[in-house]
Amino acid sequence: MSLAHLIRVGLSMAPREAVRRAWTLGLRVAETRLLAVARGRRCSYAELSAARLEPRLSGLDFAGLLPLADTVRELVCRVLDHRFDLLGSGWVRVAHGETYAGFGRYRYGPGPALPSDWGQAVVAEHRSGNRRRAQAALDLIQDPDWRPIDWHVDFKSGFRWSPSTWGRGVPYGHRPGVDVKVPWELARFQHGPWLAMAHALAGQDCPGFADFGRYAAEFRHQVLDFLGANPPGWGVNWCCTMDVAIRAANILVAWDLFRAQGVVFDPAFEAELAAAMLAHGRHVVRFLEWDEHHRGNHYLANLAGLAFIAAYLPGGPEADGWLAFAAERLAVEIPRQFGADGANFEASTAYHRLSAEMALYSVALLQGLPVERRVEGDFTLDRLARAAYFTADVTKPSGVVVQIGDNDSGRFLKLAPLFDLGGDAPRERHLDHSGVVAAALGLFDLELPVRPDLAFETAVAVALARRERMVAPRAAGALATVSVPQETAHHLVRLRIEPPDPAALEGLTALAYPDFGLFIWRNSRAFVSVRCGPIGQNGQGGHAHNDQLAVEIEIDGIAWARDPGSFVYTADLAARNRYRSALAHFGPRYGGDEPARLTAPFRLEDRAQAQALRFEADFLGRHRGFGESTYRRVAIASGVLVVEDLLGGALIDAATVVEEHGIRSPAELAALWGLHCPFSPGYGLTDDSV
Repeated sequence: MSLAHLIRVGLSMAPREAVRRAWTLGLRVAETRLLAVARGRRCSYAELSAARLEPRLSGLDFAGLLPLADTVRELVCRVLDHRFDLLGSGWVRVAHGETYAGFGRYRYGPGPALPSDWGQAVVAEHRSGNRRRAQAALDLIQDPDWRPIDWHVDFKSGFRWSPSTWGRGVPYGHRPGVDVKVPWELARFQHGPWLAMAHALAGQDCPGFADFGRYAAEFRHQVLDFLGANPPGWGVNWCCTMDVAIRAANILVAWDLFRAQGVVFDPAFEAELAAAMLAHGRHVVRFLEWDEHHRGNHYLANLAGLAFIAAYLPGGPEADGWLAFAAERLAVEIPRQFGADGANFEASTAYHRLSAEMALYSVALLQGLPVERRVEGDFTLDRLARAAYFTADVTKPSGVVVQIGDNDSGRFLKLAPLFDLGGDAPRERHLDHSGVVAAALGLFDLELPVRPDLAFETAVAVALARRERMVAPRAAGALATVSVPQETAHHLVRLRIEPPDPAALEGLTALAYPDFGLFIWRNSRAFVSVRCGPIGQNGQGGHAHNDQLAVEIEIDGIAWARDPGSFVYTADLAARNRYRSALAHFGPRYGGDEPARLTAPFRLEDRAQAQALRFEADFLGRHRGFGESTYRRVAIASGVLVVEDLLGGALIDAATVVEEHGIRSPAELAALWGLHCPFSPGYGLTDDSV
């Protein structure tokens, strides 16, 4: 992380907190340097043994894959060619010596190409203690046509990290245009299950698939390639514990999907895989991303990944200890990170999806373990059911979610890949979060419709849980309103938004999620939401934006006002702030002021202190981010949406309008409010790039 970034973070904190964080960081830097010296001549791979992984998906029904056949075929033909489209990269081949398009005006590389005896060249990049074991893993790839993946490159900017750097000391945010999330995302191995799904579809004689044996071989080779190129603890892909945990879960699920079809891998590969999972587990346990006050989705990912690792490893003191720890801590973190209304505490609908997936799949896995390994725990299951209802309720009639807070397109498992196949190449639908509902349907009998293209994801959750689904009706609390005595506002600005067909705003259902801070009206044609509430992460606000009292509107599939998304993180800090800015949202304005300072990229002070005052026939809320109280009232009546703002004043009885505007099109609203930030439907993407 760059010095400038660290200074910005420090300036955003209270002095005592800044000193504490600086001391912790100093200890980590010292530890990193000492470990790099001490471990450079030691082998960091886990020992090989006769122990083998234990499958958990026996009896899985693969029939639900058929609606996904076209999507899986398009995806795996690219995976076989080592082409990936992640975080806005476009479909590019990831290989040693490749030249990449660059991020904006920033372009690095290309890195070194590999000779025909590429294995020795890969191993030569490692510290001496790991070369023998790395070479042994790569030697198991006995395929003359195989060409390795460059796991260490940001295949957007072209920047490449050294595999010989101790993972905890890998720099990021240190050069413009460089995004460490790109290699992390590839190394999560979320394409691994797709290869197993292709194997199953090929076995069902679906047209257009290769010989099904090729998919098992590709999975095997990619795993060995990764293990040989990424010794445990070293390089960019051992920098973030969260990604280590997610990678382990995806490799295990992919392996299990092959095993559920009767695929038998060779003993040497099975031994390397079991040792790799042991190394992943030890790394996660050693570098848990725990913080007394501000732990969030990273720590939840650590626990979920550790649960998968421990459940798939054979029973023993080490694995059973991990299993008990993961179950115990998940029972604490799930009710801590999901409110009573089911919404996640990160103040982000995208991170709600990520965290809900991790919680749902890990709980399903723990509940489905054999009796002798099962660890009982109170996982507050009603909150997980409500998490699925929250996802359904924040999904607009067009099928995309309202985008609140950060969106890094993060996922745990992609067992129902959702892509649009029109055009030149598949395009992922990052704002379609229905996979959360599909996974939840494996545990709960929900009052939500079932989509055929998501049936396989539900089947996997059912196979993991191995139990009858629990009835989970909608909780009355999820529909409750926040009420205060009626107050009359002095209005500075009034907008009357008039859709072409007033009937689109009839028969709206009101839904309140006060724990998250989202208030919604919706029907089959229209969606209106108001953001007003906590900034997330127990006040850290790491994934929150300056969006308090912002309104999002969709009518008949047309976005009148929408949150612009996030675009990128450390690759372009100016763009990050532009997308977090109040000026990018349809919220109250006070000149060009921000309700909270945009100094640290992953911290937002709660200067706004937003509060929902009323949500009955209308919505009334306020925030204090501009110094004095700022009020916004939203009402829908007679086919018109009315938005009224009072800036820098107090509520009084007399209702005086200083400005009034009639809005009859999205273009008029965008021009009046200056909503010109290019819409970003996923990390690294804008409307101009898709």
